[in-house]
Amino acid sequence: MDIPSAARWLLLAAAAAQFAYAVRALRPALRSRPGERVDPWLAFADPAVGVPVSLALAFGNLTAFLAGMAVLAPVLTWQLVRGIAARRGEPGKPTPA
Repeated sequence: MDIPSAARWLLLAAAAAQFAYAVRALRPALRSRPGERVDPWLAFADPAVGVPVSLALAFGNLTAFLAGMAVLAPVLTWQLVRGIAARRGEPGKPTPA
């Protein structure tokens, strides 16, 4: 893959921002109680896995990008499923605040 120089710098900046979000989301994930563990860990996993995906794109490494997307896709899908379930108010699912 041939990534233009400006796009490479933007992807590196995005990876740095995702790293900051992952560090910020780690503390609530570590403090979560057993009944409410999934949402904080998904909030941490999304940017934490997004960092290597952004870096793989920035450096044009297709193999690392596909491996990262194989991990990131289920995380994003599960966040979507939990968000839809929370809006519907299904029993056993957390309701939005």
